[in-house]
Amino acid sequence: MDANDIRKMTLAAFKYTNPLTRAVAESIEKNVQKINEVSNNGSVEDLQRMAQKQKIEMQMIELQVKVEQELAIARRIDTAEEVIIEEYFEGTGEGKMGLNAEEGNVSLGLSGEGRRISKRVYTFKGWRDPGLEGFEKIQSTDSEA
Repeated sequence: MDANDIRKMTLAAFKYTNPLTRAVAESIEKNVQKINEVSNNGSVEDLQRMAQKQKIEMQMIELQVKVEQELAIARRIDTAEEVIIEEYFEGTGEGKMGLNAEEGNVSLGLSGEGRRISKRVYTFKGWRDPGLEGFEKIQSTDSEA
């Protein structure tokens, strides 16, 4: 069994975990096939264009993943008996640069300051049956997305 076989088995396993990982696994699989084709038959410029295209595709997938994650959290909130959510987000940054010139003297100054706090904790306890009404609400949300 070589590395290519292991990659294929791993991607096949990911396809059956949930829809999100399936989409990512399929995208990776397609990209690997394209890379192999271009690297065997194409030029360096073709590879560079392919790399740029894949970078953009991965950014789009990342955005889809974030949306899917938020939807999954919302669904679990709807069905949890008790929900504890703690979120702290703060990201600040400041920078200063200065130049001072006086008779024969030149000084340059640079300073920076940053602060980052982030914490996101979700705790779901128990399972509450949302009933038919809740199930229909979840289904309609899924069909609209």
